[in-house]
Amino acid sequence: MALAWGGLTTMRQVGNYRLESLLGVGGMGEVYRAYDTIRDRYVALKLLPEALSGDRDYLTRFRRESNVAARLREPHVIPIHDFGEIDGQLFIDMRLVDGADIGKLLETHGRMAPPRAAALISQVAEALDAAHADHLVHRDIKPSNILVTLSDFVYVVDFGIARSMDGRQTPLTITGVTVGTWDYMAPERFVGHDVDGRADVYSLACVLHECLTGAPPFHGRDLPALMYAQLNSDPPAASSLVEGIPPGLDAVIARGMAKDPKDRFPIAGALAAAAREALLTEPPIPPVTERPGPVPEPAVDQSAPAAPYPPTQPVIAASVPDRAAPRPPQSGPAATTIDPVGRPLPPDAAAGEPPRRPAWRRLGVPILAAAALVAAAITFVVLRTPAGPHGGAAGTTSAHSLAAPKLAGTIKVGQFPSFVTVAPDNKFAYITNVGSKTISVLDTATDKVSRTIPIRPGPPQFVSFSTDSKTAYVSVYDTSGSVHLIVFIDTATGQVTGQVPVTNHTPGPSQVSPDDQYLYVPNHNSMTMNGAMKAMTGPGQDDIDVISTATKKLVGTIATAPNPHWITVGQNGLLYVTNHTSGEITVINPNTNQVVKVFPVGETPHAIYASPTTSRLAVTSYGGAEVFIVSTVTDKVVATIPVGREPLDVEYSPDGRYICTANSEDNTVSVIDAATSKVIDTIKTGKQPTGIDFDGRQGYVTDEGSGTVEILNFPQ
Repeated sequence: MALAWGGLTTMRQVGNYRLESLLGVGGMGEVYRAYDTIRDRYVALKLLPEALSGDRDYLTRFRRESNVAARLREPHVIPIHDFGEIDGQLFIDMRLVDGADIGKLLETHGRMAPPRAAALISQVAEALDAAHADHLVHRDIKPSNILVTLSDFVYVVDFGIARSMDGRQTPLTITGVTVGTWDYMAPERFVGHDVDGRADVYSLACVLHECLTGAPPFHGRDLPALMYAQLNSDPPAASSLVEGIPPGLDAVIARGMAKDPKDRFPIAGALAAAAREALLTEPPIPPVTERPGPVPEPAVDQSAPAAPYPPTQPVIAASVPDRAAPRPPQSGPAATTIDPVGRPLPPDAAAGEPPRRPAWRRLGVPILAAAALVAAAITFVVLRTPAGPHGGAAGTTSAHSLAAPKLAGTIKVGQFPSFVTVAPDNKFAYITNVGSKTISVLDTATDKVSRTIPIRPGPPQFVSFSTDSKTAYVSVYDTSGSVHLIVFIDTATGQVTGQVPVTNHTPGPSQVSPDDQYLYVPNHNSMTMNGAMKAMTGPGQDDIDVISTATKKLVGTIATAPNPHWITVGQNGLLYVTNHTSGEITVINPNTNQVVKVFPVGETPHAIYASPTTSRLAVTSYGGAEVFIVSTVTDKVVATIPVGREPLDVEYSPDGRYICTANSEDNTVSVIDAATSKVIDTIKTGKQPTGIDFDGRQGYVTDEGSGTVEILNFPQ
């Protein structure tokens, strides 16, 4: 394979890697698209300058920090396959995936709509907070180190050169280039002060400003002026530079870029939450228009945008306080020119035609080598992979080449494991064992059971977590209906901290509100008078119980269509509830605890799960052996996919490429390519697979009839 660079064509092999094209170059080395001849896969291979291999201090730090980066399980951290020294050079072997970095997106399409910018920044924040929890500072957060896939899923790259928090900043220079990029560098890094995660918060605020305006806060200044500005000047208000940016975001950026680290947001997640809150509390704003791509786009949805949510009467008990509601879709042009994640819809969508995706999302724009700026550090590059050595594509998300996951082993747990949920931090999973009335706590790093928690009176049926992973909420009921409650568990100690009786004898999988204030519990069969009369009078309504997570008390109920089974968080933090017997989905605003919409979906909707971008919902039809794909832009079914019989659970993979269902009657898992809405494989499992969930690297399937959890490995 030839490698062209600077007018020269050469052949190069480094160890077991065949270098096929140069993807990026910077102060810390080069990144290649490479073929691993031993593992038969394409990767993004970063080669650091050869001089570093002789630097003993840097070599020690490189190994330590690469090991930390490689063990991070957060889905938004680019997976590192391997690292070390090969043929005299330090290297990092990373996943090769589709996407374009934020810098390329801004260069090609212009500034972003505020909701989309906030959504991307929120995903970066999740990666940073996970790294900071492991005492790792990135130190080089910038647009070119934030990669965005075709489904708007974010990967943060270049953790391999990050410096540990345990010491003062000592700038590393290679040919005079400081690690990090001046445009995004926190003031304390210029003056040699201690550096912690708040330096990354500063850089993230700079990136947010650039996403909104198209340029960094202190753009266009020479190096001395830029250094002075970072040390002394306030950032310009983004809302004063670009029409349509909510002024509330100015305050978020200003606090994120505070000169004194103590004045900044303490964690990246707090900055992201403040940005989202600023969008919810601002009045309607004019639409932001991204520059269109050059290629026409086929329609994605097969239906026109839905009408605005109709006005509804409050249906929750008065004891539940109202909170500021997010803006529902407005009538008129504003309802159709911006989609819920902030991407502009083109004129055909505003006129009632199906919305079309921006051109970059359909082309998989390659990330090319950017010009090496004076202060640029290496960019991890993620591309669409061309044909592999045997004629097929390798390591891509192409519609025709997405490789299916494989079973990689089983884990013995308790009796009749019926449900598995991975904690938001991806460090552990809870498995409910109905037969033994226990919860098995699975360490996702070792795939071993680290603790068994008895649940009395039991049995545990379902489990969910608080957003910080510190509390588990367990739905408990028996078939006789004599026990029906939610059990609170401290995940650090495994101790039960509270029990809350609910109004039904089959509490389903619960869902915490985005702000963690309330827990919503669907009632399969209410014990209210309305529910008791349902069998005699025909379909009526059931309830969602609302529990205060602070007081551990039931504070109200929300009436829904019959048989609410499952809840997920979708666009704008709205809750989507499947109503099993009525074939509908109920939409609830958790800020007001009111139903804002009900729409039909199809036969016996059961489990529901949102895509990583929340632009799609996957809903299983238990009786119809199908999966409905629902657009949260239009609230309409845009695809119906046949799967195995009695699909009890459904999940998107963290990168949004796969949808998997656990089909209890067929003893199979159906694997769906999310891009094409087609089944690409059917995996045989143990007896009665009933639950499925994913961490950042693999999946877990509970086989109730076999007493095991099976591991699904995804292609890297």
